[in-house]
Amino acid sequence: MKRIITFILLLPIFAYSFFATSWTGSYIMLEENWKKHIIFTPMNATDPKQIYEIDKFFYALKYQPIITIACIISFLILLSIIVTWIIKKFNNNEKSIVN
Repeated sequence: MKRIITFILLLPIFAYSFFATSWTGSYIMLEENWKKHIIFTPMNATDPKQIYEIDKFFYALKYQPIITIACIISFLILLSIIVTWIIKKFNNNEKSIVN
């Protein structure tokens, strides 16, 4: 029950922080010197629309670190809860097949 409540509470936190991180990361395309901020996008990119999403994420991490870290942490906790549920489900099915 505790995991379900945690899962339900973390969903809106992740949704909000993901939206805020994406919004902040999209501002890199408005920068005149956007090539200074890119890490993974090739330097021969000519248009800001060619910027990789990971570079937008790092840009958001630079300018709004708390929201971006909240996004990462909430995602990892949600992922761990889902993986735990799946593992328990398969373990229960495996035990019932053996018996």
